[in-house]
This record gives sequence, C-alpha cells and structure tokens, in this order.
Amino acid sequence: MRGTRTEISGDSSVSRSIEPSQRLPLEQDGTPARSRGGSRRRLLWRGPIERLVILYMCAALGAFVLCGAGLALAQRHAALKEVVRDARATATLLSTRVVQPALPLSAPARLDADQTFDRVIRERVLGAPLTQARIVDESGLIVYASEPGVVGQREDLSAEELQTLRTGVATASRDGGSDPTDLVGGRAGRSLDVSAGLRAPSGQPLLLQTSQPFAVVWLTSRAVWLSLLPSLVLALVLLYLVKIGFTYRLTRSLNAVQEEREQLLVTALAAADRERTLIASDLHDGVVQGLAGASYTLTDTANRTRAAGQTELADSLAATARSLRQWVRELRSLIVTVTPPALHSEGLHATLTDLVATLEARRIDVDLDVQVGDGLSETGESLVYRVAQEAVRNIVRHANATQVHVVVAEEAGWLQLQITDDGRGFDPAVSARRQGSVGLPLLAALVQERGGQLQVASATDSGTTVTLRLPLVTAPRRGAQTNRAAP
Repeated sequence: MRGTRTEISGDSSVSRSIEPSQRLPLEQDGTPARSRGGSRRRLLWRGPIERLVILYMCAALGAFVLCGAGLALAQRHAALKEVVRDARATATLLSTRVVQPALPLSAPARLDADQTFDRVIRERVLGAPLTQARIVDESGLIVYASEPGVVGQREDLSAEELQTLRTGVATASRDGGSDPTDLVGGRAGRSLDVSAGLRAPSGQPLLLQTSQPFAVVWLTSRAVWLSLLPSLVLALVLLYLVKIGFTYRLTRSLNAVQEEREQLLVTALAAADRERTLIASDLHDGVVQGLAGASYTLTDTANRTRAAGQTELADSLAATARSLRQWVRELRSLIVTVTPPALHSEGLHATLTDLVATLEARRIDVDLDVQVGDGLSETGESLVYRVAQEAVRNIVRHANATQVHVVVAEEAGWLQLQITDDGRGFDPAVSARRQGSVGLPLLAALVQERGGQLQVASATDSGTTVTLRLPLVTAPRRGAQTNRAAP
C-alpha cells in the first residue's frame, strides 16, 4: 500500500451524502460485536492481568525455590546431626555394655598387655565404621590403644572430654576439635572422634575414645538426607501446583470481569455511535436541507430584487444567502465529525480525509499521511477513527493551532496513529484534575483492553501529540481491500 500525502480542501466534507454506519460493528440483536481476534478467546497470558500473574507466579516460584533451598539445607544439617547423635549413642553403648564389663578387676597401667581385653576390643568394638579405639584415664594417660606405640603417652584432654569423664555423657568432635555438625567445612576432616565415659571395677573414671573416617559420616548423613529430600520436593511441588490452581481460577475470574467491563465500554461507545448517527441523519435530512433550500430561495429573491432596481436590498439578501451556505458547510463538516460515512467500506484514508477537513475549514493547515494495509480488524479501525475524532475535536475546541500533522503507519505488527498540533498545549497535571474530560480517558481504557497503548504528550505553549498503538491481527478482516485510493 503506497503512502498518500493529501492537502485538504474546505469543501471536501460536503461532497458526500451521510450514510448510517456503525463505527463499532453490531450483531443482529444490536449488541456490540467482538473483534475478529475474539477477545473471549484471547490467548492466555496476553492481557495486562495475565502479565501481572506471570510476574507474580515467577516471584512465587523464586520464593519457593529459596524456601526449598533453605529447607533442604536445614534438612541436610539435621541429617548430619542425626548421624553424629547415632555415633555418640553407639560409643555410649560400647563403653557400658562391651568395654566396661571386659575390664580386668585390677586394671593394669597398660591394658594392651591383657590379651583377652585386647581381643574383645578388636573383635567387638573395632570394625566398620570404627577404625581406632583408645582408653584414657583422668590424667590424660593412654592406658590402651588399638594402634601401636602410643600406650603410656599423655594427651591433653579438652573441657568436653573432662566433662564426659565426670558425667559419662558422650561427646563428638571433628579431628578432635571442631563441631562435627558444621556444614561450612563440608566433608573436610580426617575423622569423627567420639568420647564416652566408663568406670573401672575400682571406680576409677576412664574415657573410651573411638575414631571413624569423617567421609563415612558425611556419606551416611547424605544418604539419610537424600532419602528425605523427595518428600520435601514433592510437598513443595504440590503446594506450588495448588497455588497455580488458585491463581488460575482467580485469573479467570479477573478476566471475566475485565471482559465484562470491556463489553460495557464497547456497548457504551456503540450506543453513542447509534445516537450520533441518528442525530447526524436528522440534521442532514432536515436542518441542512432546509437551510440549503433557504439559501437558494434567498439567492433567487436577491436576483429578482436586483432586477427590480432595489440594489441595496438585493445585496443584503445575497449576503444572507452566502452566510447561510457557509453555515451549511459548517453543519456538514460537523456532521462528518459526528459520524463518518461508511468507515469500514471506504477505509481509514477516506474517512480521515473527511474528518480533518473540519480543521481546514477553520484555516488550519493539515498534513495527512496514511499508510495502512489490511491487518487491522473492524473494531481496531473504529478505535483508530474514534481516537482521531476525539483528538480533532480537542484541537478545534482548545488548541488554537495553525498546523496539524496526522500520520497512520504500520510498524512491526503494530498500527500507529500520531496526531500532532502546534497549539497552546496544556499541563497534563492540571488536565488530569479537571472534571468532565472523559473522551480520551474512556478511549484509553478501551484501547488497553484491546492490548494497545494510548498516550498524550503535551506542555503549555508546546503543542500536543496523541499517539495510538494497536496490535494488528494475523488475518485480514472480511471485505478488506488491498488498495485504498485517496478520494
């Protein structure tokens, strides 16, 4: 479709007869028809509500992931603590049920010299996962060790081990120092050392120290954690699915309200269109025709009066006839502004040409450039015209402009209408507080329902720019023409 650049003449608006046309198409029962895209079958996640829902669900998913990670970490720590607790319980059981009954009645300074005791330790204590065992008295003297060369040596007992000697409650540490349940260190460390208290037959307190590779403890706790992890993941997934279900139902309810509101707007605009069409038709067939006839009668009377020699009266009658014809042109321009002639059959270019002719009639220079194909639905076409109509009406009433540019073009799947004037403009902050100005705000709500954007940019003494963007449908509307010539 070639672009057209048109200069508007002042009489173009009177060359067309007014035909009733509904700018918003109606069904047979008089209700507004939906656009060809079908707003009721609108694609999921297309409208503003759906986009907000997507953001909400993404945020919820992120929260669930963070919550799940935190719970998984806590579960991992709990699994490690449970394995360490089992190691302490095992050490306590071995010290009281195995080692203490095997102690000789008179405990020698070197228990490793007692072969029977040594055999009990190696057969019933050592073995997977325990690799080492020692018995230490309260002075730190090692009286028994499963590894050679350390019996008779002394070691410094920690405060926890001294507490175990007094109370008998087992303690555990990683490599004899750090907390074995600390996840920061990961699986680092050579051994898990567990100390459990016992008493010799003489009543002397002794300390049983056992060691096992910390890697075994880590892997055991990991196995426990992995056995619990699926239930945690399943619970979070089920909770998120329930949340999705509730959100989907809420979205459908909001969409139903949104569609009802959209239809109310369409119905209101359609009703206004019908009333304007009836008023325009009555004006054209009644008042306009009567005034036109009166002007012709006055012209004829002026001619006959001049022929009779009454020149002054004839000039007055002729001036009155010219004034009537000027008001007829003004009325016809106003009628075109109220309702366009055959918008959907003649196309945007023809109807916009008639629309901006009302500006030219007021000595405003108009530059019209229309480049549009067939991708716009009839409802979208009506919206374009309604926005242009409201913008032109505002220019006439408020702008005091001398030049207006109207551009309609397609770009990347969007149709854009831009109307710019060099008038006095306005302060948007003040205009937003003004009561009674509902034309463009009402259209903006309807445009948003259709997935488009309507913006008004203005400043005092800097003119005004109205920009409308509407998505194009994928299939051409019925009856669309591939070429629309300028009238």
